[in-house]
Amino acid sequence: MDSPLPIWQTALLTQGCKVKSGDEFFPLELHPLGDKIVCTPTASGALMPFDVPVIMGQPVTITWDSELSRYIVKAGGMPEAA
Repeated sequence: MDSPLPIWQTALLTQGCKVKSGDEFFPLELHPLGDKIVCTPTASGALMPFDVPVIMGQPVTITWDSELSRYIVKAGGMPEAA
């Protein structure tokens, strides 16, 4: 039996993420993988709801900083608090 996902992962998977490129929004497929969520943008722009710049085809990793209660988004190798 699989253990339930952490609350932060469930919340993010429920809300979803999109890439805003110009006036368009492109939904992302989010994949929980251990203690993180990974995705690969199909467009370059800003990862919403975090407003972090992403590049098409470059993997993005999202983790949770439990000490400061915030998401950490790693795109293009550079982590950003969100």
